[in-house]
Formats: sequence, structure tokens, C-alpha cells
Amino acid sequence: MLAELAHVLRHAPATLALKRRVPQAELYATLAARMDAAGMAARRAALVADLHGEVVEVGCGTGAMFGHYAADARVVAVEPEPTFAARARAVAPANVQVVDGRGEALPVGDAAVDAAVVALVLCSVDAPDAVCAEIARVVRPGGAVRLIEHVRSPHAVAGALMHAVNPLWVAVNGQGCRMDRDPLPALARAGIVVDAVDAFQVWSAGVPAFPMRAIRAHRA
Repeated sequence: MLAELAHVLRHAPATLALKRRVPQAELYATLAARMDAAGMAARRAALVADLHGEVVEVGCGTGAMFGHYAADARVVAVEPEPTFAARARAVAPANVQVVDGRGEALPVGDAAVDAAVVALVLCSVDAPDAVCAEIARVVRPGGAVRLIEHVRSPHAVAGALMHAVNPLWVAVNGQGCRMDRDPLPALARAGIVVDAVDAFQVWSAGVPAFPMRAIRAHRA
């Protein structure tokens, strides 16, 4: 916990200065690129490289996942924030279509896709249960559900501290991101079965070294 706190204190001044200088979409893309360079890109690739057919990505942000999909994956990437969606469209390859929409009401038919991908999204949505229910609705039975999320620490002291400072974190990040969530209960309530959970951390400039989880699951 001390190492994580030192990491935040070291990088916070420069990150806050950057936040004041650039639009939110550019800030997000910059921090995502730093995370990718520090190891997140390999995690993204491992999460989705074996997905084929029809895929929905929930909350694609500025498109950091796009380069990791297989060429034969046909991806509908849903993004609610117009400036993020515009940036994502600018980098989208031919097999990715960026569409406007929210995770709570995906513009996809029932059981219409073979897989759903969620990368650093459930921390910031207003209703994680509603998003997970939508994922369960649009993924065919047995279809893959893949997530990368940061979570509340499982350690009592660190978890309590994250919960205590969460209101400050929400006010500062400007993205609605919460640091004290756990996606697993919402997935279970939606009928999504978790097959494997891989814990890791990414240490990159400007982003707290939150506890991360790469989650492989399927639609029951």
C-alpha cells in the first residue's frame, strides 16, 4: 500500500497539470497509452486475441482495444461520450464500427453477438448491474465475456482506505471513475459465469497502481 501511495504522490502534480491543459479525451488517450507501454497492451491482447465472429465492446473510450482484435472479429464498439467516440472512429480499423450508445442500453439485438468485451468501464458507469444485464442480453448463451477492471483492494486496510478516499477521487478524475468497486457480484447477478480471474497491477505515470483483474467469463 505504501508503494502505491508513493506512486500517486509522485505523479499527481504532473497529471493534474496535464488535465488542465488538454481536453478530457486527449488526457484519457495519453494515460491509456502510458498504461499500454507499461504492460497493459499485453493484457489487452491476451484478453481478446482469440475472439472471433460478432463482438460488442462496451465503452470503447478512445479505441485502445482496437488493435488487439483478430482480423475476423467484427466489432461493434459502443461509446457514450461524443469526443471519445470521435477519437475512436479516427483510429478504428476496418473490422471495428464505433456507434453511439450506453452500456445500460446497448444498441444490439438479443443474443446477437458471440462475445462482449469491457475494458476499464464498470468503474465509471452509474449502474453496473444494468450494464451486466445488458451484456447477458446481447451475448448468445455460452458466448464469451471478457473484462479488464480495476477493483477495490481485497486487503482490509487498503480496501477501507480506497472506500474512504473514493469521493475525492471521483471529484478529481472528471470521468466518474470509482476506485472501490468489485465487478464480480454484478456479473453473477446477471447470469454471467466467471471462469478465471487474473490479478495484476500496472505501474505507469499518471495512473494509480490500482489492483487490476483480467476476467474470463461466459454467458450462462
